[in-house]
Amino acid sequence: MSSETQPALDKLLASAPFQRCRHEAARTANDPTALTSLLDRVAAHEFGIGQLPDTRGGIDIDIACAVVDAHIAELNAGDGTSAIADARCRLVIAALHYLVDKNDVIPDDLPEGHVDDVAVLRWATHVARGEAPAE
Repeated sequence: MSSETQPALDKLLASAPFQRCRHEAARTANDPTALTSLLDRVAAHEFGIGQLPDTRGGIDIDIACAVVDAHIAELNAGDGTSAIADARCRLVIAALHYLVDKNDVIPDDLPEGHVDDVAVLRWATHVARGEAPAE
């Protein structure tokens, strides 16, 4: 992230909508059914500009979904004990919850409604890769 965009990102990550999504991620992180439902909602989600599969944001969505898919596979392969999603995984899950949240900072039905979602997804992708702290 550039130093110019960091204050805006920090404000976005501290926002009530993202904090709500972090709580939802903590609640659903070890529930394969809830995570699968989240991935289905992400796949069906549209913005005021349509879907984002052919943009840089689409790449971030694919990476975030792959992290959650791998986590679901780990949960399903478990021995019956509850796995605990690490902080990075929970933040990726929170970012996907934010993506489909209708009450996020910029409503998705607006033409610019994808800007905040893409910023959160890019940050989460950096977190998942270990390029940004999981805070």
